[in-house]
Amino acid sequence: MPQHRFMDVTKMIKAEVALMCARLYLRDGKSYLREGSITAGITALYDAILFAMHYYIAEPAYRASINLNSDDLWDHAALYHKLVKAGIFDDPHTFNHLSLIVERLLWQESYSFEANSVLAEVEKMLSKLGVMPFNEFILQSESIAVC
Repeated sequence: MPQHRFMDVTKMIKAEVALMCARLYLRDGKSYLREGSITAGITALYDAILFAMHYYIAEPAYRASINLNSDDLWDHAALYHKLVKAGIFDDPHTFNHLSLIVERLLWQESYSFEANSVLAEVEKMLSKLGVMPFNEFILQSESIAVC
């Protein structure tokens, strides 16, 4: 039986866990898109953005420049707009557009859009949040049940 290496996530700080989850969801989203599982791929990319925003605000160096209250942490649209106000993102509508794509994919299943342009936009957002670039080999090949 092969031996698997697992991380003890209880010893990781919240920012590290959010960063790892963002990277895992990005990797999985790209994999799903390559396999043709568009809905799974786009929703994984959306989750990568959510974890990346939480990573960004969990980092003390970044958090000081963002005016947050506890309600903003779980209202992802509000959190995105706080990041826009802080100058992290230029377009205040990008997150809403991505949310609409995910919603339509989940409810209508036959929504037409360009998946590669969505991936490019997500990667651009993840770069601004400090998630990219990264070496995919640092992630374990097995999914870790943290996210």
